[in-house]
Amino acid sequence: MSASWGSACRPKEGQSVSGDVFVVAPFGASGLHVAVIDGLGGGSEAARAAEGAATVIRARPDYEPLDLIRQAHTALHNTRGAVIGILTFDLQRRDVTYIGVGNIGAQVYSSQPIKPISKNGILGYRLPQLLKLNYSYNFGDTFVLYSDGISSRFGLDTQFNCDQPPQTLADLILSRYGKMNDDATVVVVRISE
Repeated sequence: MSASWGSACRPKEGQSVSGDVFVVAPFGASGLHVAVIDGLGGGSEAARAAEGAATVIRARPDYEPLDLIRQAHTALHNTRGAVIGILTFDLQRRDVTYIGVGNIGAQVYSSQPIKPISKNGILGYRLPQLLKLNYSYNFGDTFVLYSDGISSRFGLDTQFNCDQPPQTLADLILSRYGKMNDDATVVVVRISE
């Protein structure tokens, strides 16, 4: 089993730095964390907050995702704060969990009923009661994780061919559905045998 992925990220118009960060972190024999983190506001302070959460995940990829979120929350106390969505795959067991805090979107193309949802909150300020959702998936399923700088309308696009390579899909979603007035990030993951 393997995971292929692609990403696209750009700062909002007029900014040179994006306040969005993504992480793709393999761990153990068959684990994979995929996270999109959006620092509040824009520019370098937003980037600092998002990077603080990303550093926690990169430093301890073998930790349970609930613990990663709690540690990121603590690490962000003296920042603007951030929102996060994290998918954690077990490629051996063909299951995935999702935990979201704030407005990170997730769209899954699968015959399984996979509908990740996030809880309201902000890492560094107000951590909600965390909700860890568990799903099983099929080989060939495509997972899309995105910041609020991407319009969720791409999920309704009937011209959208989710069989394209993940990088092609990520570039397409950003170019068609990225908002110019916000940092925009999208990560596309496909799991294959």
